[in-house]
Amino acid sequence: MLREERMEYLYDKAWTKRGPLLVIIIGVVTALWLMLNDSRMSLSLFIFCAAMLMPLLVATWHKIKLFLQFNDSSTYQRFIYLKGMIQFILLIGVISMMALYALKYISLDTLSLGCATLIASCLILESWIDWKILKIDDEHVVESLLGLMNREKRRG
Repeated sequence: MLREERMEYLYDKAWTKRGPLLVIIIGVVTALWLMLNDSRMSLSLFIFCAAMLMPLLVATWHKIKLFLQFNDSSTYQRFIYLKGMIQFILLIGVISMMALYALKYISLDTLSLGCATLIASCLILESWIDWKILKIDDEHVVESLLGLMNREKRRG
């Protein structure tokens, strides 16, 4: 499959139409489950988990599943899984640090430094993995190209 065909496929299968509704449903279901589960947590941690973490994890999982359909090579799939794991670590790490700050376990300086370090290292690792994937598969769609295509589709 050529890069343009892959981009079209990703755009068609992306959550552009049903995505926001699905993210809201996942957030509400998670919030209700936490509330009815009699969880004893502070309100800010509840909002982080219910409204942010679960929908983003589901969206990341969906994107990984789409990318895995493009190439059957075990090396390609290993790098896609690695890229997905880095995104999971980034999401869970940042949200966990925010929750720890909200619960007053860490200071604002620690939160800022930790989040900046985590985000920078994950971005560098993802760029390196994209470079490795492009060596294996010349037609790999990099995230920036997909974002550019989404903006162009919305304009025209």
